[in-house]
Amino acid sequence: TVIIKCSHAISSYNTILWYQQSIADTNLKLIGFVFYKNPTIEDQFKEHFEIRGDGEIEASLQLLSDPENSAVYYCAASKTQ
Repeated sequence: TVIIKCSHAISSYNTILWYQQSIADTNLKLIGFVFYKNPTIEDQFKEHFEIRGDGEIEASLQLLSDPENSAVYYCAASKTQ
């Protein structure tokens, strides 16, 4: 199991977003995000990933074993209304 963690220390930010950049398609694809403690995963990624955490502090992206998940992963912190 692979788990990638991301954290920030910006007190007004409440969301951590996760993106995938695959070898075949270099466009960034939104995997999902955690808004406060509420994770959301895009439909096409629900079988391949799990997102946990708290958008105000830290989130984790778990890659469920699937060779198609070989890619570069990015996280970003944001303030969402």
